[in-house]
Amino acid sequence: MEEKKFKIKTVIKKTGVMKYFSQLDLVRIFERALRRTGLPVYITKGFNPHVKMSFSNALKLGVEGEVEITFYFSEKVSCDELKTTIFPQLPQGLEIIQITEE
Repeated sequence: MEEKKFKIKTVIKKTGVMKYFSQLDLVRIFERALRRTGLPVYITKGFNPHVKMSFSNALKLGVEGEVEITFYFSEKVSCDELKTTIFPQLPQGLEIIQITEE
């Protein structure tokens, strides 16, 4: 039996010094930020559990731009709650542009 996952799709803008951070670094930054928020994030099952999220595409190193990330939660979370709790956890140069529920 599979657990219910609630999705929230976000568009993030990467600018300034953050353009020199790789895709793997972004994954770590968002995983740590989500854990610090205390929100009910969906944790994968298996040998190496981690926070479930998916990126639509990766930005090249040294390029500013926007990337779409889908976050998965084990309980219903509002878009406003996500934005207000994760924004203080993000470093300068990462900005949330858009949040939508799926």
